[in-house]
Amino acid sequence: MDLRQLRYFTRIVELESITAAAEALHIAQPSLSQHVANLEAEFNTRLLVRSPMGVSTTDIGRVLYRHAKMVLRQVEEARVAVERGRDTPAGHVTLGLPTSTSRVLADLLIEAVSARMPEVTLELIEGSSADLGEAVARQRMDVAIAMDVQQQPRMQVTPLLDEELMLVGSRLPGGVKAVSLQEVAGLPLLLPSFPNSIRVLIERAFAEAGLQYTLVAETSAVSILLAAVRAKRGWTILPTSALAGSEAPGASVTAIPINDPNFHRRASLCLSAQAQTSLGCMAIHDLVIETARDLVASKRWQGVTWLGA
Repeated sequence: MDLRQLRYFTRIVELESITAAAEALHIAQPSLSQHVANLEAEFNTRLLVRSPMGVSTTDIGRVLYRHAKMVLRQVEEARVAVERGRDTPAGHVTLGLPTSTSRVLADLLIEAVSARMPEVTLELIEGSSADLGEAVARQRMDVAIAMDVQQQPRMQVTPLLDEELMLVGSRLPGGVKAVSLQEVAGLPLLLPSFPNSIRVLIERAFAEAGLQYTLVAETSAVSILLAAVRAKRGWTILPTSALAGSEAPGASVTAIPINDPNFHRRASLCLSAQAQTSLGCMAIHDLVIETARDLVASKRWQGVTWLGA
């Protein structure tokens, strides 16, 4: 087993295709297949499963992929450290963000990494909070912000902030400053689809209050929710971070607090166990905290209470 074989193997896993990986790596497909066969012979086990739909990993293949990514990142960090004469954040780092959170954080993080960590390649992944936390716990992602996540053995969890969920839609008559849950139940609602953490929280709150609501439509896309709200199809429930970068001329959308203690969520920063050994991952972890803290302190991220250091 050598570094070249590990690079080839990880590319196949990521592209889920030997043909696509061969094209991306600029090598002949038979040669790439032979490298995989050599790896499987060395470990005396199957690493990949081939089917008409593409290529997937076996359980052992997933273990090798996880360790291969860690080894390749450490080699890249060593290369950069030798070239620079000092330890320097480097390599590929995956950062998961819930969709609403990405709207307020993603662009600032890309800008900061480009300016301050030129040897780091940041991969931003949007997803549901539950999926992001699970990916970090299983060492499939380096760092992620997840909502209401629990501590797990192979994952460090740092609470960042409590975020209030708001009623988002057209301005209500009389300059209403806040609404009750019962008043929300009387409005036509457009809501995030399951398994979105906001939707789970909404369902739980209405069930506990013994209230039913009118569901107009549901979608996993925040952009569709906001477009429908602007078109006055109804109201939705989102944090104010979901509105970042979505202002349009003449838009009459407002965010109104909901008078119910259930309508808030805790955002925590999750760090995988293997990422804790990487300078690049730790640098991104610290940058997320710094950026979020600055946004809250400057009131550019509203409707939140800072919990971090």
